[in-house]
Amino acid sequence: MISEHDTAPPEDLTDAVYAYAVLLRNEAAERAARELRGVDGLPVRILCGAGTAAVVSDVPAESFTEEAIAQRLDDITGLERLARDHHQVIAELATLTAVLPLRLATVYLDDDSLLRRLHTDARHFRATLGQLEGHDEWGVKIYAQPPSTAPPPEDRPRSGRDYLRARRTSRDGHDLVLRAAADLGSRVDRTLMEANLATDVRHHRPQPATLSAKPGENVVNAAYLVPRQHARSFRDRVELLAAGTDGVRLEITGPWAPYSFASPPPEQTATADPAIPRTTP
Repeated sequence: MISEHDTAPPEDLTDAVYAYAVLLRNEAAERAARELRGVDGLPVRILCGAGTAAVVSDVPAESFTEEAIAQRLDDITGLERLARDHHQVIAELATLTAVLPLRLATVYLDDDSLLRRLHTDARHFRATLGQLEGHDEWGVKIYAQPPSTAPPPEDRPRSGRDYLRARRTSRDGHDLVLRAAADLGSRVDRTLMEANLATDVRHHRPQPATLSAKPGENVVNAAYLVPRQHARSFRDRVELLAAGTDGVRLEITGPWAPYSFASPPPEQTATADPAIPRTTP
């Protein structure tokens, strides 16, 4: 959504600037960007600042007003298309240089307003991109899979006491595998950081079971910032740790652009300054 101190009335708006990411200046990435198509199939270009650059598309301003964005969010098909277009641009360029992804639907009034942001937050952008350079994001999900405690037909409980005992056994087994999954997550964190196989970690909320086609309760949903040269060792170490833990299922995904580690400048998290472009949640 567009929000700047000098924003013109909606009827006067023609084009706005959709921003995908901030990246370190890189000739290969800048050449590749010229061949890409972004949101709504529009061309992608590079807007160069001092040491950093923004990846952008020129978009019709009326398509990214607050009302227009709300309509996209309500339309699951339109939202999925927007998210896919946004991600594909970032993923392509992340293979060529350090990329700081911006949130979906970050839109500026014009080039000058975005260049001002690049200048104001130049120190933050350079520091963050320096940490991300040469790294990818990898996801690790750990699921608890309690063993079935349903007795065979010939051993079905024949009394209320037997039934309560079976329920207690089932509950205790469930609690055990939940603890085992959580303990495995802690060991993975500690081992990876101590071995320098990951330089940072973010823990996200566990995903609901409805989002997984496989059985089990998601207990750990972590993202790791992994040096590219250690990717194989990272996977091997996580799989080795999980192999000795009963009752859990492991899921490793990646490599991804470092979305989980793309923290905004501090003032963007502490204030609702209208000079900061509004983004979707």
